[in-house]
Amino acid sequence: MLCKIARMSSVGELEELTARNAQAQARAHAGDFRGAAAEFRALARDFTRVAGADDPATLAVRLNLARVLGTAKQFGKAVEVCEPLLRDQVRVLGPEHDDVLETRQLLAGLRYSAGDTAGAAADLEQLLTALSRLLMPTHDRITKVKRDIAFLKRTT
Repeated sequence: MLCKIARMSSVGELEELTARNAQAQARAHAGDFRGAAAEFRALARDFTRVAGADDPATLAVRLNLARVLGTAKQFGKAVEVCEPLLRDQVRVLGPEHDDVLETRQLLAGLRYSAGDTAGAAADLEQLLTALSRLLMPTHDRITKVKRDIAFLKRTT
């Protein structure tokens, strides 16, 4: 019986966390980046406690935190969130998962905005490698990534 109650409690906690995640996203969309970032940090801790560090929902909350920090122009902090997130996503989801590809793209943009063009180019090279396994060589996304890499290499 105790196990059943504990399971029900964690289900209720997950529902509450999901609602808080939606509220944090609404805050970000309303322009309250500081409040949204604080809530996403708390959510990352709470999702880790309730669902586990490797749960896709936990990883998604960490991605939301990186996005909102980038939108708030806190590029260094966003990179600090994004780097370990990407490692965890690759380990848990695999290198070609949509969330991993999105995080690679985000990390490249954050590095570029933070002034690290060489790091951004390296991230885009890894993205290109993954995309090349998934898409035709003439796909628009591959063409754009190649163009972005060429631009970054000219500016370094």
